[in-house]
Amino acid sequence: MLKPYDLLEGILAEIEKGLKDNINADTLAQKFLLSSTHLRRLFRFAFGQPVGTYIRSRKLAASIADLLQTNFSVLDIALEYGLEYEQSYIRAFRREFGLTPGELRKTGQIVKIKPPLHLFNYNKVADGLVFGPDIVMVPQFHVIGKKYKIPFRKALTLPSEVIYRFMTEDQLHIPNAIEPEVLVCISGQAGIDADYCFHMPAVQVGSLDNIPEGFDHDTFPSSLCAKFRFVEPDDIQLNMGVADEMFSAIDDFMDDDRQEYFLERRRVNFDRIDPRAYGGIYQQWEWYAPVIKKTKNDMPKNQAGIIRTWKQEMPALRFIGRKYTEGEDDIYRKIHINLGNWCLNHTFDAIEKQSDKDLKTLYEGGDSYISLVRKNNNGLFEYWLGMFLPEGTIVPAGYEMIDFPESTLEVCRVYGKKNSIIHYDTQCRKRLAEENIHKEPDGTEWSFQRFSWRSFFGEDRFGKRIVDYCYYL
Repeated sequence: MLKPYDLLEGILAEIEKGLKDNINADTLAQKFLLSSTHLRRLFRFAFGQPVGTYIRSRKLAASIADLLQTNFSVLDIALEYGLEYEQSYIRAFRREFGLTPGELRKTGQIVKIKPPLHLFNYNKVADGLVFGPDIVMVPQFHVIGKKYKIPFRKALTLPSEVIYRFMTEDQLHIPNAIEPEVLVCISGQAGIDADYCFHMPAVQVGSLDNIPEGFDHDTFPSSLCAKFRFVEPDDIQLNMGVADEMFSAIDDFMDDDRQEYFLERRRVNFDRIDPRAYGGIYQQWEWYAPVIKKTKNDMPKNQAGIIRTWKQEMPALRFIGRKYTEGEDDIYRKIHINLGNWCLNHTFDAIEKQSDKDLKTLYEGGDSYISLVRKNNNGLFEYWLGMFLPEGTIVPAGYEMIDFPESTLEVCRVYGKKNSIIHYDTQCRKRLAEENIHKEPDGTEWSFQRFSWRSFFGEDRFGKRIVDYCYYL
């Protein structure tokens, strides 16, 4: 089975090759082993127009060259592009361009044609395709489902687990569902000071008059939203790894200076997941988030970059984690990818379970995930992922440890989009040297990035985060 990107790219190419043939949704579906119904749905979802309308527009656009550059009769040109009757061609031409083929030949008027559609690399996410944003007004609607509190530490893993549980155990037992098979997930942050978010897999209902025992309900208010559309193969498990790639792509779209809106991150958003859309071959995932029209007052007061530097005392601690060795090429991107894998695979869990203490009391940022980094004598980078724990903590099987004495840290706090702030090591070292906090480190001593669940994984209303770069004096 072709991935969505490859399938749609192939369909667009076949249309261009078949403009003078009897190309249509049925012949395309036969070539790509899809039902014509599912092909039509996929094309409309991806490009916002029927495949038949697009083929007709491309045929008519291509026929203009023959009209203006040859002496072929109108009937001959109609037959050349698969239209059996001259009058059918003339009527379609007039609807498309506002004049007949003969009038175009006489007047030489400039007409606007529909160019070929193309896909671009930014449409690719994981094994699927993302499109958007469309700015839409979502009317108020009601849902019934199961509401869960998700600790920030579990925000990358628990949502997919509760979705699966809901889909297999609860979804079809809700009365008055408008589309019983379509999953609607309401989610958002619980509050500025809360250490958890909420996630509610549900189905849309016409009213809240009949709520089964043990179920929750919610109402999404009428809101101006950015709508993103995602198509992925049905055999891909819904997980936050795929979601994280999708949200990174959304950030890239919304960061475009031409966008007139920004996402209101602190408000509730919702997903719609339709497994029926393409006959079980692909599934359709739509994500909606409230937006605010950009004004000067709405922009973040802290622009991206270094926002604070200070010295911090750290007690003697034991670092528990795992060691990796990498070349210098984009080392921090590799660290971040591995950090995401650790979160998705629960690799931090065994470390956290070794302490019954509130890690926040160890030192500021003591409950954060850590990436230790230093350069080896052979020029390679050694980095560790793990956590700082109290002295003497038992090391679980499969992990290693480093004991650190009581220390003073120089800290550089960076604020911005995730993909940019994980590459600030050079700027932080330079800033600290300029402020005479410490001589510029040479990279051979230990330093670490500190990833706090509240400030790094819980982005603010502008989609920005904080990471601390820490250097030993």
